Amino acid sequence: MRYYSIHFTIDKKIRGSNDYIKNYNLLIPNKNKLYFEEPKFIGNINHTKIDFIPYLLEIELFKKSKVHDLILEGGPVANYLIVSEKLKELIEKYRNHGMQFFNISLIDAYQKHKNYWLLNMYEFSHTYIDFGNSLIYYEKQNADFKISYKIEKTLLKVKNISEFMEYIEMAKIKLENIYIEKLCLKSEIPDDFFALKYVFGSMYYVSEKLKKEIEDAGCTGIEFQPAELSSIEWSHGGEREKIYGKA
Repeated sequence: MRYYSIHFTIDKKIRGSNDYIKNYNLLIPNKNKLYFEEPKFIGNINHTKIDFIPYLLEIELFKKSKVHDLILEGGPVANYLIVSEKLKELIEKYRNHGMQFFNISLIDAYQKHKNYWLLNMYEFSHTYIDFGNSLIYYEKQNADFKISYKIEKTLLKVKNISEFMEYIEMAKIKLENIYIEKLCLKSEIPDDFFALKYVFGSMYYVSEKLKKEIEDAGCTGIEFQPAELSSIEWSHGGEREKIYGKA
């Protein structure tokens, strides 16, 4: 079965505005604090299971921005899916573990939509990766901790998840970077919805079956990138344009 990473559309006509999100209204008790100073703020949880009531936020759109079932993530909640009630129910139909949804509001030019949800995924499915056939790169940093793309980009030979996690831990110690540029998944995967860290440009994946159900339900604002394509192949190699047209 084929799998796809899901992304918010880059088509300006569908978005309504390139400057899609106007503001993140943080619902934290101490307004003098910056969001990264509040450990209970949802954006600081870093994809671990939450057993308390986190501080959330409201997302305010620009006047011309259109409301969709998938919403652009970014700012203090980068890497968190923000979805409508309809899309949430479809995801929950195919997965009932390793994730939590928190109700948030979306504000457009006309009303406050109270039926939006932020997904906190706390289980990641790295055992689904065929490491031997994936392209995995290591990037060394300069002394000022800026990533040097020109000098040290090394292709790693990784056999399995144990070796991969060893490289990840080593990179954390050295403040360096390891990422999967081109993903290869195993042929047998039990989930129709799952998440992966360390894949360049992608994080959340759906099966062909779930993709079809999302499309049949009329969910909007979503682009499906085939998992076997790298972000470069998809965005700059013309593959996206073949499916969705020019942005």
